[in-house]
Amino acid sequence: MRIACLGMMHETNTFQTVPTTYEAFQEFELLREDEITVQHATANSTISGFFEGAGRYEFDLVPLLHAFTGPTGTVTKDAFDRIVGEMIDMLRDAGPFDGILLGQHGAAVSEEFPDMDGEIASRVREVVGTNTPIVMCLDLHSNITHAMVANVDATVVYRTNPHLDPKARAVEASEILVQTIRGDVNPVQWIEQLPMVINISKQATELEPMKTVMNDVRAVIERPGIISASCGQGYPYADVIEMGVSFVVVADGDVSAARDAAQWLAERTWKRRALFGNDTPTPSQALAAAINAPSDGGPSVIMDMGDNVGGGGSADSTHLLAEAQRQHASELLMSLFDPESVQVCIAAGPGADVTLKVGGKTDNLHGIPIEVSGHVRAISDGRFEEPTPIHGGFRFFNYGPTVALDLAPTGGLGEGNTLLLHTERGVGNMTREQMYSIGIIPERYRIVIAKGVVSPRAAYEPIAREIILADTAGVSSADLSTFNFKHRRRPLYPFEEDADYQPGVISW
Repeated sequence: MRIACLGMMHETNTFQTVPTTYEAFQEFELLREDEITVQHATANSTISGFFEGAGRYEFDLVPLLHAFTGPTGTVTKDAFDRIVGEMIDMLRDAGPFDGILLGQHGAAVSEEFPDMDGEIASRVREVVGTNTPIVMCLDLHSNITHAMVANVDATVVYRTNPHLDPKARAVEASEILVQTIRGDVNPVQWIEQLPMVINISKQATELEPMKTVMNDVRAVIERPGIISASCGQGYPYADVIEMGVSFVVVADGDVSAARDAAQWLAERTWKRRALFGNDTPTPSQALAAAINAPSDGGPSVIMDMGDNVGGGGSADSTHLLAEAQRQHASELLMSLFDPESVQVCIAAGPGADVTLKVGGKTDNLHGIPIEVSGHVRAISDGRFEEPTPIHGGFRFFNYGPTVALDLAPTGGLGEGNTLLLHTERGVGNMTREQMYSIGIIPERYRIVIAKGVVSPRAAYEPIAREIILADTAGVSSADLSTFNFKHRRRPLYPFEEDADYQPGVISW
C-alpha cells in the first residue's frame, strides 16, 4: 500500500501588514522527501503522525513536500504558485498512489485564493482522481470550508489547544485512510457552519466554555457508525467569508448520521454562544495582578494577546513593557523580536553594558521602541531542541542569533529583569527550552510575559503560579471591534447579536 503525504501549512492573519513570501517558508520549513523524514519522523507534529501511522498500519509512506512558516500576513501569489506548483508536480510524477494524507492548517489565505486550503485540496483531487481516497488533517484554528470538505474523503481536526495532539490526530487520519483503501469503511462527511465567532480568549480546550464543546465532540465519536468528529474553532484574524465555528462529522456510509451529529454539536454550542466572548483584563490590570501576587509558587505568566505570535503577531510589541515601567515591575522576563538591537549587543560582546531602544519597530500597532540599559549576559545562535510534546509538536528550532540582556534597574523598572532578543521574526514562547538554551531559568522570575494566548500554556503552566490574560492592542487583539472586516459573513455573532442559526442552512 503506497501512500503520499504532503501539505502547505499556514495560519494567515490578513490584518498583518507583512506578507508571507516564498523566502519566509524557505527560512522556516520548506522540506522535500528525505528532509521531511529527518525533521519530523521523531517529532510530535502532524507529519510525525503520518510516519507513525505508516508503521502502525503497515503502509509505505512517501513524503513529497511539506511547507510551514509561522502565522504572518497574506501568502503572496509567488509563494503559492511556486510551492503548490512544485508539490502538485511531485504528486503527479511520483504517482500513482493508493491514498493521500494531506497535512494543512485550514486558515490559509493567499493573494489569489481566500480559501487557500480548499484550493490545494481541489488541485490534489484533480491529480489523483475520484477513486483515490484523500484524508486531510487540520489545525483546531481552521476556518473549515465547504471546498475543503468536498475535495477529500475525510477531515480530521486537532482536539486540543494548546495543540498537543497533532500526532495522534494524524495517526487517526492514517487509520481512516487505510480502512477506506481496504474497503472496510465508506467515509461520508457533513459540515455544519455556525454564524458565530469564538473569541481567542475562550479557545483553550481544557477550560470552559470550550471544554464542553470538546466533550460533546468526543461523545459524538462514540455514536454507532461515526468514524470521526471535529470542531473547527475558527481563526478570527483571517477576514474571509467562511471564517467562524464549524463542525465536521465523518460517518460510515450514512450521511444522515453525519448530518444529525454535526447539527447536534452546532445547536449545543449555539445555545451557549454568550459564553464565548471577550472579557479579559487590560494591560494595566494584568501587570498589577502579577506585581501584587505572592512571591512563592512560581511566576505569574501574562499572555500578551495582541502580540500573539501564534496568531500573526509581530513579536515586538512593547505595550506590556511600557506598562511594566509605569508600575515599576521587578524580576520580569520577556522576549522581543529586534534584529537591530541584537546586532548592537553582538558587536558589544558578552559582558558589555549597552543602552538600546527595543521593540516596537515592525508597525504602528504594537507600541513604540522603549529605551532600556543593561548588561549582555549571553549570546547564542538560537538553535535548540525540544524533546517533549509542545504546541504544534515541533522538535527542532532555529530562532537565529539571540541575546540575553539583563536590564539595569532604571527607567521605571525594578531589579532582576531580563529581555531575550531575537533576530528571527515570529518568535513566540511555545517552549521553555527557548530560555534554558541561553542560560535563562524562567522559574526564577516573578513575572513572565509570553507572546501568545493559549500556545504558551503547554510550556509555562507546569511552572506558573497563575496564567493572566492581557487584552493588549495589536493584530491579534481579543477586541475584535478594532478590526475592519470587509469579507466576513453577515450576520455573524457577536458582531451582530441578532444573528440566527438555522440547521443545514448555509449563511453566506
